[in-house]
Amino acid sequence: MNEDDRRLVVRLRAGDEDAYRELVDAYKDRIVAVVGRIGGLAADAEDLAQETFLKAFKAIDRFQGQSALYTWLYRIGVNTARDWSASRRRRPAVSLDAFQPGVVDPVDRTDGPLANLTRDELCARVRAAMERLPEPFKSTLALRELGGHSYEDVAAILEVSIGTVESRLFRARSKLRVLLTETEEDLS
Repeated sequence: MNEDDRRLVVRLRAGDEDAYRELVDAYKDRIVAVVGRIGGLAADAEDLAQETFLKAFKAIDRFQGQSALYTWLYRIGVNTARDWSASRRRRPAVSLDAFQPGVVDPVDRTDGPLANLTRDELCARVRAAMERLPEPFKSTLALRELGGHSYEDVAAILEVSIGTVESRLFRARSKLRVLLTETEEDLS
């Protein structure tokens, strides 16, 4: 853990509200991105991120400093998104964003309408296929491919070995390929 994070943790443990704001400002965008990818609905990502920060703030006394602060925070975010995703599977919900192409993923206006439609359809197919991936494959793939994290970071966030990350990524990509092929066949 670097010295800035060490000082921030000391201030957080002391109940410093400015430290809490600094923590949120430093990591909000990355946490929103990761929980949104794992949780599946971008509309809920802000709520999941807020829940992540609240859990972290309440648990800061249990942070031992054996990993980087952001690794610990990401682990909380991943677990929060996984729990939320599991509860949503028990009670499915439909987001209005799913019916509005381009709302979640901005459209590049330099392409023609056909290219935009094709991109929207592909994004929807990939999102739907990723949603069908079982845990822990979905979160591992989201952290690595969508979040851009290194294998080491993914291993630290998920508290598994790098070999496990590699294995999960291989299996996740294989399962995703099958799911996308099934979707393609359904469209034919």
